[in-house]
Amino acid sequence: VYSDGASTEARRRLASLAEEEWATVIDAMGIDPATMFRFPADQDKVDLFANRYNLLEGGGARAYYAGVLIPSFDHEAGPENTDVAAMRVTLKHELVHVAEALLKGRFVGDVAPTDPRRMPVWFSEGTAEALSGGSTGGPPRTLDVMNGLIARYGRINPIAWRVDLPISDEILEAYSRYYYPMAHLAVDYLLDSKGLGRSPEDLAAVMSDMGNDVPFAEAFESHIGISQSDYEAQFFTLMDAYLPQSEFPFEAVGLGLAALSAAGLVGGVVVWGMRRSPASASSATAVPGWGRRARGGFVTELSILALVAVGLVARALFGIGFDDLPPGANRTLGYALTAGYCFVSVGILAWAIRRWRGGSRSAYAIPLLVVAASLITAVLIDWIL
Repeated sequence: VYSDGASTEARRRLASLAEEEWATVIDAMGIDPATMFRFPADQDKVDLFANRYNLLEGGGARAYYAGVLIPSFDHEAGPENTDVAAMRVTLKHELVHVAEALLKGRFVGDVAPTDPRRMPVWFSEGTAEALSGGSTGGPPRTLDVMNGLIARYGRINPIAWRVDLPISDEILEAYSRYYYPMAHLAVDYLLDSKGLGRSPEDLAAVMSDMGNDVPFAEAFESHIGISQSDYEAQFFTLMDAYLPQSEFPFEAVGLGLAALSAAGLVGGVVVWGMRRSPASASSATAVPGWGRRARGGFVTELSILALVAVGLVARALFGIGFDDLPPGANRTLGYALTAGYCFVSVGILAWAIRRWRGGSRSAYAIPLLVVAASLITAVLIDWIL
């Protein structure tokens, strides 16, 4: 691991993560490094450059023949996402490129764009996305989503993406929103049993053949079973048959049911408390000082805070389920925190009603704990997301 000043700990963390992801890449592609890799003459390991004080054009990370340039865990030059989940996906994506280069014995940029031995960008990036899980959020999974992308960016056939485009703000935005996801989809189709049913080993075989100067088109057809030209011509027709029109909104329905359950739980506690409160007691047992105005004010306060609790639960669930989180982000902690908040809020409100039934005026202050719990939970959820 080399660096422009990353700490020893940051470099160690990067090396450890790289070792894990490198092993998964090698295993997934069925590679025997000892017999299949073609390292540069003066190198026998993959180099990592942990970038702390510099920023690559366009940001992010880059692979080269036998190494990766990537932001360090203590990066300071720009707004790079250096949490472990995001770094894991980015690093794995770039390591797939490194494996590709070592199988071919050269990097993409070392071959002229017109040379038939040059790997087209769609296959290179699509493979890296498919095997890493997707560094840009994943491919379109329905025709509705794909048609939405086409409506925004145009009917650009991903198989026609053979060489990198000049970097600009517009291209970088289209790369992450259209080109990479569509290339990911193109390779997913090759690997899916509902598509061509090939394996990552077949993708590696294409790369290995290219290391023996076999043109990409020939290697692709030999191991994938369809010519690149036919795949390009038939791409959208194949996707029409491959992708469902749309997906049942399981997440939206689930979030809605969760919010309704939370509302029902809080509402049930309030109703139960009202029915067993001093307001329903006989005049002989009523607690002194709890007039109609006091009872009305308490019920109003309790109801408003119950709505606050349910509203935050619904917003948190929606945010965790639908916000644009980093690829690979673990949503489990957010869901667990939201569920915990719901139960804590219900407990606080039930406690307030119990204090009220006992005639304690501290019941007015207890619901304010819901406000404190809401603020703490909102900060925690924002930190998680």
